[in-house]
Amino acid sequence: MRPLQAKVAISVNGRGAFRHCLIMEAPIKQTSRWTVLLIIFLVTVAFGFVFQCIPPILTFMITSLGLTHAQAGALMSMFSLPGVIVAIPGGILAPAYGAKRVLLGALVIMTLGTLLVALAPGFTLLIVGRFIAGVGGMIVVVVAPQTLAAWFSDKWFSVAIGVYISALPVAVIVAFNTFGTLAKATRWQVPIWVTFTYCVAVCLLFAWKYPAKPYIEPERRKPNLRENLTVLKKSGSPVWLLSLVWMLYNASSISFMTFAGDHYIAQGFSVELAGFLTSLFMMSSIVLGPVLGAVIGRIGKEIHFIVFGCAILGIFIFLIPRSNINPLLLVGLIGLSCVLIPTPLYALLPRYLPSRYTGLGYGLSVALENLGSLIGPFLVGLLHDKYHDHSRGFDLMAFLAFLGMVIALLLPFAVKRRESRKSHQV
Repeated sequence: MRPLQAKVAISVNGRGAFRHCLIMEAPIKQTSRWTVLLIIFLVTVAFGFVFQCIPPILTFMITSLGLTHAQAGALMSMFSLPGVIVAIPGGILAPAYGAKRVLLGALVIMTLGTLLVALAPGFTLLIVGRFIAGVGGMIVVVVAPQTLAAWFSDKWFSVAIGVYISALPVAVIVAFNTFGTLAKATRWQVPIWVTFTYCVAVCLLFAWKYPAKPYIEPERRKPNLRENLTVLKKSGSPVWLLSLVWMLYNASSISFMTFAGDHYIAQGFSVELAGFLTSLFMMSSIVLGPVLGAVIGRIGKEIHFIVFGCAILGIFIFLIPRSNINPLLLVGLIGLSCVLIPTPLYALLPRYLPSRYTGLGYGLSVALENLGSLIGPFLVGLLHDKYHDHSRGFDLMAFLAFLGMVIALLLPFAVKRRESRKSHQV
């Protein structure tokens, strides 16, 4: 039910006495939180296009610009580099200045960086454009889930997170199944221009439709980095362990999406089929992400899903260069990890921080995520340049996923230790 706006009017009666009248105006129009979720979904799709517009056209960029595989991997890494620096401050900005202002500014920066990439004549400007786009993009992925936590602070939060997580797979599937074909028929810059155009449209929609104030208006406070870092330090090991798992998962999965298409093209697959195979990694999340969010909202067991997802990712990536399993089946199985890890991890993270500092937890996870995304593709590219095949790169991806599984197995012990410490303090 929409709230009524009340005003007190003062009038003078015939005898000169003052009379107070309570005037009930029309209901204030209040933005639905599902509308907000849709807008955040479209914003995240824009982030996904900007982030993943490079891998589908990587082969054409290498040929056209004479890039090495290490330089090609650096284009993905450079997008992630700002996240190591701006993610934690980005998590503090939204409560201080409002989500709309911060997200709109981040979208504009991301769009300008994409424009530079489209105009780049060589590697240097490509790197600069990717870095600028990364500054905006990394603030987007910190503030977006933080915003959803304010609008869905109930049992629907895990469902909202499931929908939010599925936005990146939508972007990846569209990009990997169209951008390569488009670049082959025209030039590698054309998919970048398409991405830029979509980002401009999303900026305009966001400025027009996103509410200036959230459903529950948090207390606005000036950013205090020292205070926030103290809270992060006292939050305990669960927040740090979850963030480390997220870092290793992204180091493995982003490396896979960066080089899988190039690997399948080298194996004799067409550009179209190589792009489709790579996009399978994300395809399951579109349907299963929200479903898993609903399941987690009922039964919990987030850590079990994370451990199993890391195991699937490691096992089947390891098999890619040394198995005769049909690539459609193999990559489809790998794609299950894209459902089983992000949704439970993002739903679990706010549990170990005070609600006012939720963005801080997401900031830490994004900072470490981008450290993984920065190192992973670059190292895999170096391995390819040294050994001239992709097999050792896939081995490194599998190792990173297994390491994430080991760290996830430590989470229950960290949680018990944290609860025990709290009970002793009481």
